[in-house]
Amino acid sequence: MYNDINSSELKQAGQYVLSDVVLTSFQSSEGQNKPKRISVRSMVTELNIYESLTNKTVSGNIVITDAQNVPNHLPLTGFENIEFKLFTPGTSRAFDFTAETGHPMHIYKISDRQGLNPRTQIYVLHFTSKEMITNEQVKVSRVFNDTIDNIILQIFRNELNSNKTLILEETKGVRKFVMPRIRPFEAIDMLSKSAESKKHQTPGMLFFENAIGFNFKSYESLLASTDTTARPVVALYRSQPANIRDGKGNRDVIKEMQTVQSFTINSQFDTLKNLRNGVYNSRVVTHDTFNKTFTEVDFDYLTEYEKSHHTEHDGQGSKTDAKGIMPFYNYNKGNTFSDYPEGTLYFMSDTQKIHNTTENGKDAEIIPKYLSQRLAFESFNISLDVPGFTGVSCGDLIAFEMPAYEPAGKDNHFDNDPYLSGRYLIKAIRHKVSITDDYHNMNIECIKDAVKDPYPQEDLDTLSERGNKDKINVLQYELDEATMKEPGELV
Repeated sequence: MYNDINSSELKQAGQYVLSDVVLTSFQSSEGQNKPKRISVRSMVTELNIYESLTNKTVSGNIVITDAQNVPNHLPLTGFENIEFKLFTPGTSRAFDFTAETGHPMHIYKISDRQGLNPRTQIYVLHFTSKEMITNEQVKVSRVFNDTIDNIILQIFRNELNSNKTLILEETKGVRKFVMPRIRPFEAIDMLSKSAESKKHQTPGMLFFENAIGFNFKSYESLLASTDTTARPVVALYRSQPANIRDGKGNRDVIKEMQTVQSFTINSQFDTLKNLRNGVYNSRVVTHDTFNKTFTEVDFDYLTEYEKSHHTEHDGQGSKTDAKGIMPFYNYNKGNTFSDYPEGTLYFMSDTQKIHNTTENGKDAEIIPKYLSQRLAFESFNISLDVPGFTGVSCGDLIAFEMPAYEPAGKDNHFDNDPYLSGRYLIKAIRHKVSITDDYHNMNIECIKDAVKDPYPQEDLDTLSERGNKDKINVLQYELDEATMKEPGELV
C-alpha cells in the first residue's frame, strides 16, 4: 500500500530495484550437482510482468539484446528457469522469482528473434509460473467428498504440486464431485462456479495468482471483509501535475506515485450485451430426472443487488441498494428493465440423489447471480497508466477521481465525474520496466459494478408511449404492381 511506503528509501516515482537476472538450464554445470546458470542482467532492455483476475497464474516476458548468442550456448530450449527479484524501494511486496527466497519462473517460448547487426540479436523470452506447466502435464481423475475450498486445496497441493502461498476463502456445505480426467485448472474452474462463500452472500469464486501468491476468493470477499464492512482502498489515483510539493516545498513522492499519466474508458455501458448475458435478469429451467419434475427460478438484478456488497457502499461501509448500474425507472407500463426474465434462459440438471445422501449445490440460484455480477463488473472498465509500484496487486481496491469534463460550477464542487469516479477493483496489471529509460510504470485495468452517486429514479412512464403509432403493413407483390404501372425507364 502507498501509505506503507518508506519515503526515505523511495526518492522518485518510477524507481525500481531489479536484481540479477539469471537463466538456469536443465544441464548440470561441468558435471556438478548444480544447474548451469548464466546472467543476462546486462542484456535486458525491457521487462514485463502480468497478473490478472482472469488468468490463473502470473506471466511475463523479457526483451534481450544479445551479443553473446545465449540461445545457442546455454542453449535455450524452452525448458529453462528464469530467476530475478523486482520491487519498489520502500515496500516489502515484491515479485520474487529467485530460488533462495521465492519461486523461479519457467521459460516456455522465444519470439521475435531478429538480428540487429552481424554480432547482435534481439529476442523476447516468455515465462510463466511452474503451476501452468504442471497443469498441462497432469489430469484430475478422482472423487472428492468435501467442502469446495478443501477440494481446491487438495488439487493445488497434490495435482499441481505447488508450494506457494494459497489464500483460501471458506465455502458452505460438503459436496461430492467426480472429476472426469480433466486438467487441474479446469477442475478448479468447475468448482469455483458452484462454490458459495461461507460468510458472504455472493456465490461463485475467483482463482488467480498475484505477487502475494494464489487466491481463491469470492468477488464480495475482495470488496468487503469478513465482518461485512467495505474494504478500504489501497490507493487514490488522480490526474494531477507530476511535480507535487508539500507545504515545505519538498517533492511529495507518495502523491506522485498516485498520479495518473493517462487513462482510457474502455467501457461504460452495453445494454444489449447485458441483456443477452443475463446481467439484469434471467430464468433457469431445471430438470430433475429422479423426481421427473421441471422447475423455473428467476433472477432479478434489482432484487438481488441490495443483498451483496459492491464496489461502492453507503458511505459508512455497509451495503446499499441505490448505486447499481441499472437505474430504477418505469420502463414500460409499470415494468422495470429487470421484469423480463425470458430474455436469458439457462437449462441445467437438478437431479437429486445422484450421490445418495450427499447434498447438491443450488446451481439454479448460484450460477445466474455469479454470472450477473461477473459481467456487471465489465460495464465500467477503465485503464490507468501510473508510475510502477509492486505494492499493489490485482484483487486490490483503488479509488480514481475522474475529471468532470465540464465548466466548473457550484453543482459540482469537486469537479469529478459523479458516476465514473469512485472505488474500483483492480482486474489486471501490466508492470513494464524499461532498462533503457530506467523507469518502471504500470497499466492498471480497473472494473466496478456500481456508480459513485446513484442514478436518478423515475416512477412516470416517460418512454413507452413515444414514437409514431401508425402501424403500416405493405405486401411486396402489391407494391411491385403499383411500381411497375408507373411510367419509368428500365436501365
